[in-house]
Amino acid sequence: MTESLSDQTSGQWDSVKARIKLTHIDKPIYPRPTTMPPWQHVQTHQHTWGQLAYTSNGVLTVVTPVGRFAIPPDQALWIPPNLPHETFCRYGGHFRSVYIDKKYVDVLGDNAKLLHVDELLKAMILEVCQWRTDYALDEKTLRFVQVFIDRLEMAQTSAFFLPTAQDKRLIPIISELHANPGNPLTLEQWSNLVGASSRTLNRLFNKSFAMNFSQWKQKLKALRAVEMLEGGYTQQTIAEQLGFESSSAFNTAFKKAFNCTPGQYLRK
Repeated sequence: MTESLSDQTSGQWDSVKARIKLTHIDKPIYPRPTTMPPWQHVQTHQHTWGQLAYTSNGVLTVVTPVGRFAIPPDQALWIPPNLPHETFCRYGGHFRSVYIDKKYVDVLGDNAKLLHVDELLKAMILEVCQWRTDYALDEKTLRFVQVFIDRLEMAQTSAFFLPTAQDKRLIPIISELHANPGNPLTLEQWSNLVGASSRTLNRLFNKSFAMNFSQWKQKLKALRAVEMLEGGYTQQTIAEQLGFESSSAFNTAFKKAFNCTPGQYLRK
């Protein structure tokens, strides 16, 4: 389903099994707060209920059969029931999941998707994660749950997502760039390595991702930049690791991707 851990990064991941003892949830929503240390990888798992994955600080990367999602603190990932997924937390963070009964799939959809989290939805997620797991399901709580589901249904979707490559000619390129987004090889140079012309490779990128090689690479760099900013790295370090000529060039590219500078992003 995913590249090997060595393809993910040169760092040492601590790979653990999902610590889920539940076999079912007996309430509409269920709090699941956890803290993930740096470099933790939660192995592939799935469950019969839905999950809203949110982090109040740091960035999570969730890998599914359909692709890779980067989750910064202003977004959350809806994971429908029975979807295999694994989680990577490179720099650590407070993970605030809400398990959601499968009866809401008709409302929230049966495909994984990233949702923008506004201040109200953020407050509701954090509120739920303070509840006891045996909370009373009274009339007031049911009203809260319904408003919570309504807010999820209304939330705008996000593009912090890179689909999985299916064509074997793209997989070596995708794997290397996920591990090293600053790799400077051009598509012409890649064509010599994978045995397909640069024109063919660009066509495959457009077919697989609805964007060309250059656009895909810039999007990957943008997602990694957000992750590194949340990890406390300086703009100069990020620029160097992602292959930008200068911090100014990185700043310009980031602003083009997110309509704000890195500093404005962090303040927001």
